Amino acid sequence: MSISSDRQAPSLALRRFRAHRRSRKRRDADAFDAFYRLYVGGLLGLFVFYLALGLVDDVTVDSGAADWAAGMGSLWVSLVAAVAITLGVRSGANGGPLAIDDLELHHILLSPLDRSDVLHDPARQLLTFAAGMGALFGAAAGELASRQLPGEQLEWVLSGLLAGAAITLSGVGAAFLAATSRPGRRRRGVIIALSTVPTAWAIVDLVRADPTSPTSGFGDLAVWALDARPTALVALVVPIVLVGWGWIRKSTMSIERAHHRSQLVAQIRFALAQQDIRSLLLLRRQLAFETPRAEPWTHIRAGGRLEHRFPVLVRDARSYARWPLGRIVRVTGLAAIAGLSLAAMWQGTTAMVAVVGVALYLAAIEVIEPLSQELDHPGIMELIPIAPGRVILGHITIAILAMSTLWVVVGAVAMAAALDWRVGAASAIAAVPAAGAAVAAGGLSIRRFDSPALTVPAEVEGPRMVLRLLWPPALTLAGALPVLLARDAVTGGSPLVPAAATTAGLVGLVAIAAVAWIRFRDDFAIAAAEAQGHRR
Repeated sequence: MSISSDRQAPSLALRRFRAHRRSRKRRDADAFDAFYRLYVGGLLGLFVFYLALGLVDDVTVDSGAADWAAGMGSLWVSLVAAVAITLGVRSGANGGPLAIDDLELHHILLSPLDRSDVLHDPARQLLTFAAGMGALFGAAAGELASRQLPGEQLEWVLSGLLAGAAITLSGVGAAFLAATSRPGRRRRGVIIALSTVPTAWAIVDLVRADPTSPTSGFGDLAVWALDARPTALVALVVPIVLVGWGWIRKSTMSIERAHHRSQLVAQIRFALAQQDIRSLLLLRRQLAFETPRAEPWTHIRAGGRLEHRFPVLVRDARSYARWPLGRIVRVTGLAAIAGLSLAAMWQGTTAMVAVVGVALYLAAIEVIEPLSQELDHPGIMELIPIAPGRVILGHITIAILAMSTLWVVVGAVAMAAALDWRVGAASAIAAVPAAGAAVAAGGLSIRRFDSPALTVPAEVEGPRMVLRLLWPPALTLAGALPVLLARDAVTGGSPLVPAAATTAGLVGLVAIAAVAWIRFRDDFAIAAAEAQGHRR
């Protein structure tokens, strides 16, 4: 055998081995189950697209819509690209973007095979999937934009397709760059901190309405059908450079971190399948190597009068005092995103209310961390000479106060971005009810009601699981309704305060009902079990 054929033999054996694994997976897979998943996913995607299409077609566009899309729309796409690059760098610094299973690690990567050849197929599959998903979402966004804005439909779809693919590939390329560079492996915290610079820069540009960030080319590419700028070509060069660097240097990735990541990813998928939000949050923190501070930001004296009179308050304060800097930055960033979305909603983009709801829901999940920790150790709570329901209610009350403080940040950012004091006033009126709704939504996510005494038909179980998944974010979204109705009142020439206050009162009543459910959840479960036992 020649020398060239000797060198090609290991690679050929690796390709045959993977082809054999793929054939076995296809043979063992349930074709009907795969078809059902594809059918449900496609049906859900079409439903969301046509729902967005209906919202877009119902919007009345004035003469300044094109100018707004060329300006503010470009800045929003620039922010999305900056966030994708930031998340990519974080993923690469934490062991990503590839997830290596045990079989690949122990039998292939630790073999004498060239590591670059081993990682060729996983890297290619990841890049193909990222480019395809980005192009799909980008083309859908371009199609929606072409419905109301000037320009050819084909140009909008193509520009959206290119922008979406460029953004996702840039994020994956940034992950490869962080995972393969020496500073990314040795200075993880510094690299992650530096990765927030593009996002912060894009947020400043959005507030100032002046594109100066390095990711502004992605925004120019997205609105190419309206305003063809040469800077849009930068958005095509960035992913090529990042992906090319990662492809050449992929053999220098840390195998230990990639293996650690793959194990956590498998657990995260299981938690998603079970809709276990608490486990999902803990696994995500492990994935990011996020641990509480060994030294709190401030010390609270143990055994003092304050702790004796308000033990739950002191317990929550100590939990917040050990928040790492990354969590503080993340929660503040979510509040800033909610504020910018609130400003866009106030200026007429009603669909941004969904972004407000999602951002505040994610922030609320972090804010209720003391309650989550308490529920993680039910045995300790039973030893406290206080009723468990009162302890839970105390945690919820303090979380609402913390979330109300965060709503101040949301209102301040919205007022600064919209340059209108009225959005700040409406946010202040809605602060406490909206905070209550967000905290209640977070509590419902981590404190589910699954009583074995209550059985439901199989036909009802599916819709019940979907409702349980969508209900908490919808409840958080309701917190922005007072600002939305206040905007409509101002547009119609009516007073702002009555519209905002009335809606805030209704939101507050819904939040109180949700908090009461969390407070008396165990009592309801016991009563249901007893009622089921009496029937038998």
